Amino acid sequence: MYSICKIRIWNIASLLKVSRILHKCGKDMAAKYNLHHWDNSHLKNWIIVALCVLRNNVYLVYDNKTPVATFQTRKIDKSFLFMKLATSPDYAGRGVGTFCLNEIERLGKSDDCREIICEVYDKSERAIKFYLSRGYTVYGTTDTLKYKELKLKKEI
Repeated sequence: MYSICKIRIWNIASLLKVSRILHKCGKDMAAKYNLHHWDNSHLKNWIIVALCVLRNNVYLVYDNKTPVATFQTRKIDKSFLFMKLATSPDYAGRGVGTFCLNEIERLGKSDDCREIICEVYDKSERAIKFYLSRGYTVYGTTDTLKYKELKLKKEI
């Protein structure tokens, strides 16, 4: 059904696909839920993705040959951090998010990590509910310049 592909640093076409998913997701969250933390221009999304690929492992999730989601990971000691998990609004409710979390947990285990961690905007009620239902727990908060993020983790 779904598959993942790790993006290489100079794969411009794939980086553009990641940027488009993040842009589409940001516009959708702003329109549906009044959440504007990902509501960036195409150019800003492209710059963010180009910089992220220098530090993180960036993945595209495909339904056959159609890119439908993206996420990023980084190992920090025995923790496996994931960020920017975004599903194309056209694929919402089709199990893509669950597939992504399963893959993230599989990658974390294969990297010999003990826990999966992430940070979620505290106003993203749907995302928080999703992670909590998957066994994640809140263990702290982080203040950014514009908002507060909840720190979540799951032992693996």
